[in-house]
Amino acid sequence: MLFTVTNPRGTVSVTALANGQPVHVELAPEVVDMPESQLSEEISVIAGLATQNARAGQHLLASALLQRLGHDRTSTLGFLERELGLPSPDAVLAHKAHVFATRYANDDWSA
Repeated sequence: MLFTVTNPRGTVSVTALANGQPVHVELAPEVVDMPESQLSEEISVIAGLATQNARAGQHLLASALLQRLGHDRTSTLGFLERELGLPSPDAVLAHKAHVFATRYANDDWSA
């Protein structure tokens, strides 16, 4: 399973494995105009989001498996989040929305 996140500008995409390890970075030609430090930061931010998406995927799969095995939903979710440190998909989506809304607030990417 692979998890890919692309910034709203469509210039940086990072793909992570299910364990959260980034394995591929794709850059649009426009990034040649970005300062190196800005590009590095952008890759880092998007890679962090891809890693979180992958960890949320782990959460989702483990939760479904444990519930199929008869474990209580509430205690399963608590175990995955507190004991294993796997973020819930809802938490990751909210974080990604916050990052996109604040980091790209002045971009006209939503139009």
